[in-house]
Amino acid sequence: MTAPPAGTFDRPQSHAYAEPTPPRSRSFLLIALAVLAALVIGGGAWAATRMLGGGGDQPSSALPAETAAYVSLDINPSVGEKIAAVRFFQGLDEDVLETLRDGDIREKAFDWMAEEDEAFAAIDYREDIEPWLGDRMALGIVPNGGEEPYFGIALQVKDEEGADAGLTKLQEATNASEGEDGLDWYFHGDYAVLTTTAAVGGMQDLVEAGTLADKETFRSDMDALGDQGVLSGWVDVEPLAALADSPLAQQSMDDAASLSPSAYGLLGSLTGQSDLAQDAATGRYAAALRFAEGNIEVHGVTRGIDAAGIEGGDSGHLVLDLPEDTVAAISQEHGDQLLARAYAAFKEQLPTEMADAEAQAAEAGFTLPDDIQTLLGSSLVLSVGPGILDLQDDTEDFDNWAIAYRTETDTAKVEDLLMRAFELTGEPEAERIALRRSDDGVFTVGVSRPYVDAVAEGGALGNHTTFQDAVPNAEDADSVFYLNINAIEDLYLAEVADAQARESLEQLAAVGFSATLGDDGNGTFTLRFVADE
Repeated sequence: MTAPPAGTFDRPQSHAYAEPTPPRSRSFLLIALAVLAALVIGGGAWAATRMLGGGGDQPSSALPAETAAYVSLDINPSVGEKIAAVRFFQGLDEDVLETLRDGDIREKAFDWMAEEDEAFAAIDYREDIEPWLGDRMALGIVPNGGEEPYFGIALQVKDEEGADAGLTKLQEATNASEGEDGLDWYFHGDYAVLTTTAAVGGMQDLVEAGTLADKETFRSDMDALGDQGVLSGWVDVEPLAALADSPLAQQSMDDAASLSPSAYGLLGSLTGQSDLAQDAATGRYAAALRFAEGNIEVHGVTRGIDAAGIEGGDSGHLVLDLPEDTVAAISQEHGDQLLARAYAAFKEQLPTEMADAEAQAAEAGFTLPDDIQTLLGSSLVLSVGPGILDLQDDTEDFDNWAIAYRTETDTAKVEDLLMRAFELTGEPEAERIALRRSDDGVFTVGVSRPYVDAVAEGGALGNHTTFQDAVPNAEDADSVFYLNINAIEDLYLAEVADAQARESLEQLAAVGFSATLGDDGNGTFTLRFVADE
């Protein structure tokens, strides 16, 4: 269907002559967009008794090809995912579960907003919203060559005329019709796209020239992602990074700073304040939130990430050989090569500072970055054993410090580096406390002799059911994180006073993360929360 111009149904256009009031109108616009998003989130998303639906085009078919960040929500996913979600959250309040099974969360969200803002009392959900609201939505950020990007929310609609009337009523109720930042919209295909008055014309022109759904990189990335679950997203980093200094980004930083001064510095470093951050802003990401009978996962793919200098190939994957009763583990393959890449990038951007660091290290008898690369090795893992749970009873017994670092490297050189480092501390106790083993090119260090020996002698964590459920592709992963929640429940469950919250937490068995990055710059990542059987 060809998109009619905004205003096809002759809704009021009071914003055409109103005096712009950006702070007020933007706040009302954001409220309106947030409410509409809230209405769509859920909407019986987990209602296992509902029939399969969600046909038709995806929201990407109504957003411009220039869209750099895209988040889509399917509020009527597969029956299997709905049932899995209900099972996973069995510990929730029974009223909440009943709503997930059979209720319309959209109506409940709207009722909640009406309680928070009297303006929404003028809108009847069942009369003004429900008849036209479809099953899908997405938010897009669209760079346009200016300082501030376009942004919009694509809502699937079943009736354009009804949607126009309902949106007009919402616009009037929230006073979001004034100035360039007022709420506006256009229709394209099966969607109403909500944006600002200033952006609506430009967004329509871009959509007519081409949509995100027709963009080759977007299509190929989403195809590689596979099942898009109940929530999915896609980001093209480079055009998005160019917006780091936009007024919108600056306003977000100011808002964060008003909450926490330290947040400003962190956000500044993440939004392009350094040349290094800008240089690293490449590639694309796609991810999806999925429910299965025994887990919730966020699975994603990366494309076009700079992998220069990483030779890949076989490495130790030492995490797979840890004891089966491992409580937590963090591992990294090819850490020495990753360090070399990062070091070279920092040296290019901060030559003076890095030269000073190298000089200070040389004065102490060390060589950068070579010595750090040796410590990291080609495969490393930091592991925690069950003995750590006894620390709460006796912190002075070193056998309870069940923590060990293990790396595949030049073991003789690591031993030499550590001995020289111990001498520099001037503390002879340090050398005696750090218990070390070298076994066939693998170096292990810790402070608990029983745990160092247990880790060095190996186990079969890679074959353990809980580990496999949490990290299903560990044998191919470059990075792994694993936490056995069941093993540490006694440390925190007793502190949770609310019985229902405690029951919900008891449903969680483990958390795992894995990531891969190939020589071609393409990779995958998975974050998974595993439920008890």
